[in-house]
Amino acid sequence: KSSSGGGRRVAPMNHGWTEHKSPDGRTYYYHKERGVSAWEKPPEMMNAAQLSAAAISTSAWKEYTAASGKKYYFNSATRTTQWSMPPELKAAADAAAALAAASEPAASLA
Repeated sequence: KSSSGGGRRVAPMNHGWTEHKSPDGRTYYYHKERGVSAWEKPPEMMNAAQLSAAAISTSAWKEYTAASGKKYYFNSATRTTQWSMPPELKAAADAAAALAAASEPAASLA
């Protein structure tokens, strides 16, 4: 970490993006080679859980719960409703679960 021009800067990875803090404390991202900045974290900087969450939040599919308590899924683009989880949401959920399981400490065998 180093200071530069009033904002905190984190060393870049191979993707070329750097994280900064604006004078008012908000985080933003800058890509020097492209000369672009963004308020939202670029996909190249996201870990698997963040990518999964981004995929879910940008999907046309949303999960709802019926009055009976059963979950259902609605696609706002196609106006389709179904009881089974759509493949794109299942893939994102599976990826997040796998990452969570991989990051848990191993159980002690002693």
